Amino acid sequence: MMGVLHMLDRDKLLAEVATLYYEENLTQAEIAKKMFLSRPTISHMLTEAKKRGIVTITINHTHSDVFSIQNELEKKYGIETVLIADKNISSNNIKKELGILCAKFVESRIDNMNNIGLGWGTTVNEYVNKASFLSHPTLEIIPMIGGVGIHHTDLHSNHLAFRLSEKYNCQVSYFYAPVFAESIKMRDMFISSSLYQEIYQKGINVDLAILGVGNPIESSTYKLFGYFTDEEIKQLKNSPAIGDILGSFFDIDGNVVKIPLTERMVGINLEDIHKIKEKLIMASGIEKFPSILTLLKLNIINHLIIDKDLAQKLLESPV
Repeated sequence: MMGVLHMLDRDKLLAEVATLYYEENLTQAEIAKKMFLSRPTISHMLTEAKKRGIVTITINHTHSDVFSIQNELEKKYGIETVLIADKNISSNNIKKELGILCAKFVESRIDNMNNIGLGWGTTVNEYVNKASFLSHPTLEIIPMIGGVGIHHTDLHSNHLAFRLSEKYNCQVSYFYAPVFAESIKMRDMFISSSLYQEIYQKGINVDLAILGVGNPIESSTYKLFGYFTDEEIKQLKNSPAIGDILGSFFDIDGNVVKIPLTERMVGINLEDIHKIKEKLIMASGIEKFPSILTLLKLNIINHLIIDKDLAQKLLESPV
C-alpha cells in the first residue's frame, strides 16, 4: 500500500513539474528554484513524465505524417534519404514539387561535390527548372545518357546539363550520342568511340547521379519523344520489362531485358550504375511502383524523392 501511495505522490510531483514547464512556460532553472530541486533533477523528471505517459506530445503540423512516412521508409529499405511531395496539387504539378525538393537537397550538399551526373526526362527537367542561381566554378555537370536528338531537345540530357551548368555557374561535359541509335551496329560504333568512353567513365565516377526512373510503357518521356513504333510497343508489352533507368530496361528481379529496341539505347548500364557513389532517384505516379521497388531491392537507391501515393505503396509493400 505504501508503494502505491509513493507512486501516486511521484505521479503528482511529475505532473506538477510538467504543468509548470509545458503550460506555465517556466524554464527548468525557474522550476528548480521554485521547488527547491536541482535543474538536472527537473530535466530527468520531465523525461520520466514523458516515458510514463503523464506528458504526451502531439505535433500539430500538416506535414507531420509525411515526416513519419519518410523516416519509416528510410528504416524499412535502409536508404539514407526519403523526401515526399505531399501537397494537394494536381498530377501535372507534382513533378514541380519533386523538382523543388531535389534542388533543396542537392544545394544543401553542393559545397562538398566535385561533379553531378544528370539523367533526362520531364522529372529531371523540373529539378533543373527549380535549381537556384549559384556560383560553383569547380563543379562539373555530367550527362549520363545519350543527349543528341531533334525532337523535344529541352528534355535531352545534354541540354539539361547545359542549363544546370548555367544556373550553377560551373563546368559541363556532353554525351555525344543519341538516346537510341538507329541500329545495334550503330550503337556499337558509338560505344567504341573515345568520346563515348570518356563521358561514360566520367558518368560512373560522379559524386551524385540525379536520375528519373520509368515504366517503359507508361513513361511520359517516351510518349513525348515518340520513340516507339507500334511494333516496338508490342515487343515491350510482351517482354518482362517493368522499368528502365538510363540505358537499361529491367525485369522485376533486376535482370536486364534485351530486345531489339532496348539494345539500341545508349546510356550507362545497370551494372555500372551500381558503381556510382550516390544515386538520387526521382519519380511520381503509382505506375512507377514496380520500378522503384526493384531498384530498392537491388540497393541502387541512396536518396529517393517521390509523391505521397508512391510512398504509401512502398510503406505497405512487403520487402
